[in-house]
Amino acid sequence: MNVDDYPEIAGRYGIQSIPTMLILKDGQLVKQIVGVHMKPQLQQELAAYI
Repeated sequence: MNVDDYPEIAGRYGIQSIPTMLILKDGQLVKQIVGVHMKPQLQQELAAYI
């Protein structure tokens, strides 16, 4: 999502840095990942919530 187009959503989740990845489960924020990460790191983070 482009935070310039949707600043209200960025504000709702407290996004201050780009890139930021939010992991939502059942509509609830469960993890926020800030910064650039390698694919294996992201896969490991995501696997914990699948």
